[in-house]
Formats: sequence, C-alpha cells, structure tokens
Amino acid sequence: MPDGLPRGDMMEERTLSEPVYTIGVAARKLALSVHSLRQYEREGLILPFKTDTGRRLFSDLELKKVRCIKRMIHEDGLNFAGIRRLLALVPCWRLRKCTAEDHRVCLSFRSSTRPCWSTEEKCVHPLPSCRDCPVYQKTVDCQNLKDLIYQRGAGR
Repeated sequence: MPDGLPRGDMMEERTLSEPVYTIGVAARKLALSVHSLRQYEREGLILPFKTDTGRRLFSDLELKKVRCIKRMIHEDGLNFAGIRRLLALVPCWRLRKCTAEDHRVCLSFRSSTRPCWSTEEKCVHPLPSCRDCPVYQKTVDCQNLKDLIYQRGAGR
C-alpha cells in the first residue's frame, strides 16, 4: 500500500497536492532548515498551503519540488535568480491553453524573470489557487522541466 494508507471506505488515498506536512516535518523530511523552506517560499519557488491562521502546510508535491530545487542548487550550481528564470521559461500559455487574446492582456505571460505563480500579476483565467494550476504542478520534477520548456509533454 503506497504511503502506508489503508484502503477501503474508511480512508481515501491522499493526492500529491494535499497539504499534510507542517513546516517542521517538511524540513526534517527534506534535510533542510525551516528557514530554508521559508526562503524558497519568499523567492517564489514554492507555494505552501496556508491555513486561516497562517500556518504553512506542505504537500508531497512541494516536497518533490524542493528536492528538485536543491538538486539545481547543489548539483547544477544555479542560484535562486537562475532557478526563477528557468521556471519562467515553462510555457504557461500552452499548459493553460490560453488564446492569443489572453497573451495580449496577460502581464504574467510577459515576465521573463519569475514563474507565473510568483508574479504580482496573476493570470487571465485564475484558478482557485496557483497551487491548483497545471503550470505549478508540472514543474515539480527536474527531469520534466526540459520537456516542458521545449514543448514536449506540454499538452500541445
């Protein structure tokens, strides 16, 4: 049984994006400090869920994304600005199936320095949260980034 969760009517399987880990638990699972996780958030690289009281909760999706970010920093030598620029190259308009008119009016489309989920300008067709967006969800895997940027696997 994946994740050790029981099957059946009593409990449903958890989704990849379900926020379940406190910041302390997430930090331990990732071998990072709480400060580092907060810094990744401030840099616009991850979007932890926030409760009504402001408590951060992380999903397996964020944990996977942080592992990718750590790899880009430690193995590839990228800094935060480089990672943000790389993530900004992911064609959000293709993943979101935006029209030419959407491009014309979307300020987040024009940003070359930040991924769409971390810009001040939000997309033309917002979802309940950027965490729900296929752009944010598909950029969790370092192996997948090249395919996304070069349109392979981007759902064109």
